[in-house]
Formats: sequence, structure tokens, C-alpha cells
Amino acid sequence: MERYIGRVLDGRYEILEEVGNGGMAVVYKAKDFDTGSVVAVKILREEYLDNEEFCRRFRNESRAIALLNHPNIVKILDVCNTPTLQYIVMEYIDGISLKDYIEQQGVIRIKEAVHFTTQILRALMQAHSKGIVHRDIKPQNIMLLPNGQIKVTDFGIARLSTSRTSTITDKAIGSVHYIAPEQARGGHTDARADLYSVGVMLYEMLTGQLPFDASSAVSVAVMQLQADPKMPRQINPNIPIGLEEITIQAMQKDPAKRYQSAAEMLQDIENFKRNPSIKFDYRYVAEDNIKYRKAAQAADTEEEEYRSPVIPVMAGIATAFVLVALVFAVLFADASGIFKKNTSEQTELPNFVGQVYNDIIESKKYDYEFFPEVKFSSEYAEGVVMEQSPKPGKTVYSTAKVTLYVSKGPERLMVPDYKNRTFSEYTQLLTQLGLSYVEMPVYDDNVPADIVCNTNPQPQSEVNVGDVVEVYYSQGPKTKDSKIDNYINTPYVTAKSKLTSLGFTVADPTMVDSNKPEGTIISQEPSYGTKLTKDTVIKFTVSNGKAPTSNVRMDIDLPQGKNNDVTLEIFINGESFKAVKVSLGSQESYSVKLPGSGELDVSVTMNGKNYRDYRVNFTEGTYDLIKEYDTSWLDGEDTAIG
Repeated sequence: MERYIGRVLDGRYEILEEVGNGGMAVVYKAKDFDTGSVVAVKILREEYLDNEEFCRRFRNESRAIALLNHPNIVKILDVCNTPTLQYIVMEYIDGISLKDYIEQQGVIRIKEAVHFTTQILRALMQAHSKGIVHRDIKPQNIMLLPNGQIKVTDFGIARLSTSRTSTITDKAIGSVHYIAPEQARGGHTDARADLYSVGVMLYEMLTGQLPFDASSAVSVAVMQLQADPKMPRQINPNIPIGLEEITIQAMQKDPAKRYQSAAEMLQDIENFKRNPSIKFDYRYVAEDNIKYRKAAQAADTEEEEYRSPVIPVMAGIATAFVLVALVFAVLFADASGIFKKNTSEQTELPNFVGQVYNDIIESKKYDYEFFPEVKFSSEYAEGVVMEQSPKPGKTVYSTAKVTLYVSKGPERLMVPDYKNRTFSEYTQLLTQLGLSYVEMPVYDDNVPADIVCNTNPQPQSEVNVGDVVEVYYSQGPKTKDSKIDNYINTPYVTAKSKLTSLGFTVADPTMVDSNKPEGTIISQEPSYGTKLTKDTVIKFTVSNGKAPTSNVRMDIDLPQGKNNDVTLEIFINGESFKAVKVSLGSQESYSVKLPGSGELDVSVTMNGKNYRDYRVNFTEGTYDLIKEYDTSWLDGEDTAIG
């Protein structure tokens, strides 16, 4: 794959260097000539271009990420899928993998582990809300930026949660150390499998060890299915009990006993952050495997203060007062003449960007007068300098005034109150605040239809810009019987979500070849308007996004009155399909059978020169001549070329 370095793909992306190498693809750093920015280009290995399964996984990644827009998920910028080259253009992440960080640190600090896990769960909330299960969550697929931000990558084996279950041969794609037991046995895989993987990563961060490890992948898979992990606090006694409970709850072998959503796990982590002494006391009743959860209790009366990597509001205010006080102290001392220096001395101003503000002002190396300006920032961590004035490198007096713009972390928002708001009013308000939402229709005997009746997170909860809020709104009282709507040409995910929320059973979809977008409903049973009962099972036939392939026989008329032997070459969508020699003196036309789907462009050359262009409709089995080129040059040629 080194031959790509130095090449320009599609006249736009100049490949600069290799930055990642996986089993299925190679990732390169590249320059986008259109924007001037640095991007990452992930190119499928050439040996897999003829492998439909690998091509499908590669297309899945681009489709999955294209549905997502979240600060903790790598952004997709462009896609190319041709028979000879498949690549995905993504934002360039200048950081290291979480796996590399774990190997460097050994055991991750509790605050860091919680901070990383929170961001991963927020990314999964967004993916799961779109019906996408990652299926390969592991620290190798989590990128860590210098400012502590997490980016989830590599959706190469992601699939819609509504897709049919993968086989046992498919499950081994994800790392066996992190996959859920149901994935290891090739059973049904849904969003809860991703949460198991998050639990394993949290276990590894807190203990510095994997819960299951052996000399072979098969042995690890068997342990995932049968063995219980050693409790994290047996390895690292400094782990709080509540955090150990969260870890083990996420790693329950039975998906029904596990966290049921990323939001549920995130809620427990938020409770732990507010009170690190919390105990959740998860237990299971052996007789019927019913899960119940006792009210969280504090371990003792003195609540330990938890300081997250994002500044709480009150801490930010206190910091601001301290900074102002420090500035006045410096000014007063200078006015008193206690610290007078040689003000005529000049120095080159250092670069303070990226340094911690408190470290700068406490350092005895500098005599500058520092003035802080505090701003929100999603790029720089709390207390880190993100800009300065004058600029670095400028020659200034040793006692010059320097303004440092200090980050107070990402801007925090609060989930607004939904009381007496319609679904449309409330979601419009969320959009204005910069929040995303997921539609959650429910029946409610006491709340009028279309009125919001609940949210997750709850109103007044702190969230970040771009976070997802589940909006539950009333469908009115539930009736015993109702008529089915027409769901043809709508996404299967949408139809299933609505029908299951109404209490009906929806069967796994029947996937068929179709020109319609992947996941689109083609037919339904029962048909539109049929009366439904609670026992009705609703079935859908759904497009897999692959247009049905057919063959079209095309007759290519040949020039008459010529006696030349020539070489005809036929191209389908720019790719050479067939080359053949024909005798113009003995043939009036050349007939060829073309394979394809949908509408494709077919061009024909004669001795390497343009002869005819066609448009072929494989759905209808027809073709049209689009353009015919001059062939007077044949008068001067007697033999075929090549």
C-alpha cells in the first residue's frame, strides 16, 4: 500500500504518510486541496476488493458514521466506492489510542477513567439512538486527544440493531477480549453488547488488567461465556465500591441483567460523580432472574467531593475570584516596590498556550504581569491557556503585561423543563440550545396527545452542547384495537420504534435486493388499514440497499464500407469490461451481454479512440445511444492496434 504515498486521489486528496495499519484497511494522513486541511484517508486493502464481505463491512462503516453527528464520534467527510478503489475520508485525529494510553499508564486514575467512560457512553447514546450497534468497542478503537477529548472510531463491523443476527463466523471480527458473551457464541447482538465492552474497558482502566486473558482467542471466548472475572477491588483496593458495581453491572453475562441502555449506565456514573461514596447494591433473585435495584446509599455521612475534569459552575466562580485576587496582589506588590526589577531588560515572550495557568503564575521564572481572561472551550481542558496577547516570540520588557485566555472547559447547558410543552415546541427549544433529541412516543392515560411527559436526562440536568435528550411524548390513551398505518417507503427503524411503543410485536425484517435505500420498507403484512390486535405480529420486507443485478444485451453498430480489423473496448462506468477484435468488412454489428443494476454509462472505443457512448437501464432492460464520434480516421488505418 506504500504506492499510495505521494498520489492524489480524485484530484483532491494528496496522500502524505501512513498513520495506521489494520487487517482490513490502511489509514493515511492526507491533505485536502479543496479546503487546505489535513484529513485521514482509510483505504481498503487491494486484496479485499473482490471480497464482498469485506467490501460490505467497509461500506457499513461509511454508512454508519454518515448517520452520526456527535463531538465524541469521528466525522466522515467523503466516501469513494469503485471496483478498483474504496476509501473513506475522515477528520484527522492528532492523538493516541486509549489502548496505548492504558499501556503507558498501567492503571488509569479514577477521575480520568470516569471522564473517558462518560464520553464513550455519550457517543454510544447517539449511535444507539440511530439504531446503530458498534459491535467492536475496544480501546484500540477509541482515540484520545491531548485535551482529554475522546473520539470513537472504526464502525467497520457496525450494523443496524434491527439487522438480522450475525453468524458465529462473523463474531470473531471484534477483539475477543472485549466482546459480549452473546457475541462470542454468535447469538443475537444489540446495543447492550456495546455496554458489555464498555464495562471491560472500564475494568481494564481501573485495574490495569483484562478481566479474561489466555494464550488463545478460543480460550478467552470460553472464559467470556463461562467464567466470572475477579472483582476489581481485589486487584486495586483504591477503586470505590460504587464504581466497581457499575463495572460489574455492565459486564453481566445475561444481557437482561446488564444495563439496558447507555443512558442508564451514564446515569449511574453521574450519580457516582456527585457522590463517590455511593453504593448501588445491585442484586439478582436466583429463582426468577428478576433484577431489582435498591436505592443508592452513601457509605458514610461525610460525602467526598468529586471534581470532574469539567469545571462545575461554583468552582469556576471561585477560580475567577482567586485569579482576580492574585492579579491585585501582584499589582499591589509591584506598586510597593517590593519586587522591582530592571524594567529596561527585554526578553522573547514564551509560548504559554497549552500550559496550565496556575503553573504559570506560580512559577518564579517570569516577571510578567499576567491578566487572565476566562472563556468556554471544548478544545482545551479546564485551566489551560488557549491564547495569549502579545503573541509568542515577540520581544517585550521583562515586566510586560501579558493577557492569558484561560479555558473553563466546554460550555454546560441544562435540560429545559418540558411542562405543558408540545413535542414540536420542546424539540425546537432543544435544537435552539444546540442539543440533539430522540423521539420516544408512549401511551399515557393522563397526558393529552402530543404533550411531552418525560425526558432523559431529567430537566435541570447538566449536559454538553450536542448531547442527546430522549423526549417522551404522549400518544394519548392506549386503545385495545387500532388500524395499521402505511409504512411502505419509510425506514424500518422508525416503523418498528413506533409500533413497539404502541405494544405491538414486530418480526425481524426480510431483507431483499432493491434500488431503494438500505433499511427502507418495501412491503408490509398486514396491509395498510388492517385492524390490529395485541396478538398481531407485523412483518416487513426491507431493502438491503443493493439494486438487483440483471443483464442487458446491447448491439453495437459498426461502420460500413470499411475493411479494417479493429479492436473494440467496452467500458462500464469508466471501468474496462471487455476488449475484442472485430472485422469491419464482415460484421454489421457486435453484440455483447452487459451485467449491472440501475442506470450505468457505457462507452465504446475503437483502436483506443472514442466511438460511441450509451446509457443502459438495467432495470428496464433498455439502452440509448447518447453520442457518436467521427470515424473518418479509419480511412488511413489498415490494421488493428494492439
